Amino acid sequence: MEPRATRLTTYLRSRVGDSLRGVGYHTPETSGVVYIRDDVAEQYPPDRVDRLVDVSRSVGDALGTLDEMGRPEASLHRLEDALLGQFHVPGEGVVFIAVDADVGRNFNQFVDDCLAQLS
Repeated sequence: MEPRATRLTTYLRSRVGDSLRGVGYHTPETSGVVYIRDDVAEQYPPDRVDRLVDVSRSVGDALGTLDEMGRPEASLHRLEDALLGQFHVPGEGVVFIAVDADVGRNFNQFVDDCLAQLS
């Protein structure tokens, strides 16, 4: 999984530039972070990064139980400060990314419009 995560990091660095916060991966046996932006590394000590990996693993595992809806391919989560994306590699694991929230302008507008309907 590390080569896949590294390849995605290279692509994202050219696609979103400094808006890329981090890239990592997890399999049932291993996990790792292949990129973390310097300012983000200062905010996230290793135990906080480990927690992010654990949360990503839990979300990935939960999505895997939705068999009736098909196998998970990707998911996107809007957090207060960032977007967290997961890319599911069948039979291997998940590559996850964190990007600044402004990367998902259309997604954010859609979420904001839906939240407005709920309030």
